[in-house]
Amino acid sequence: MVKHRFLIVEDDPFISRTIKNTLEKNNVDVVGIAKNLEIALELLNTKKPDLCLVDIQLKGVFDGVVFAKELDKIQLPYFYLTAQTDPLTLSEVNNTNPLGYLVKPFTAAGLWSSISVVWNKYLSEKESILSVKSDGYVYRIPEKDILFLEAFDNYCYIHVEPKKILVPHTLKKIREQLKGNHFFVPHRSYCVNTNKITDIGKKTIHLNSIEISLSEARRPQLLEVIRNID
Repeated sequence: MVKHRFLIVEDDPFISRTIKNTLEKNNVDVVGIAKNLEIALELLNTKKPDLCLVDIQLKGVFDGVVFAKELDKIQLPYFYLTAQTDPLTLSEVNNTNPLGYLVKPFTAAGLWSSISVVWNKYLSEKESILSVKSDGYVYRIPEKDILFLEAFDNYCYIHVEPKKILVPHTLKKIREQLKGNHFFVPHRSYCVNTNKITDIGKKTIHLNSIEISLSEARRPQLLEVIRNID
């Protein structure tokens, strides 16, 4: 079994040891523990981790957020470690994109449970690639980036921000190629990525500013799907 490589960015030695022991018991390779931003950046460049666990405040300073912004630039996934949920902390992390938050204090079992569910989901979505041909080009599209599929006669539009790709296959055929379980058919002409849904009305759903028809008969099932998303 391939071990995943995690970096811990935490200035409390007791907490960092607890996290390290928990991860190693679950077949994770801890490539380093950083107690400040400088060490974190150095380990990031030299150890090449797969995932980082980042304390939001290091020695009372929001250096964890600074580090997270560097991770966002290179699209490396991370969780925040935090004991704070006050408005100031929330405003600092507002423009970052963590996989989730691990709230201190936590138990070893609770820590791994929280990490593993989201991490495995991330890996599943990351590794799912839809390959299609259109106008002489081959497109490899990460399923997590798909907004929705739209039927167009015997063709299908694949909507991926900021464009849409027309492929010479029916919506049904493209939908059958999707590996992820986060797609739903709200109407016979559409298949949407449920992770992109921003609100659900009586007869429509929205993916931010995009409005899509929702069959009245399928609405209860969609609400159940959304309710069960991890």
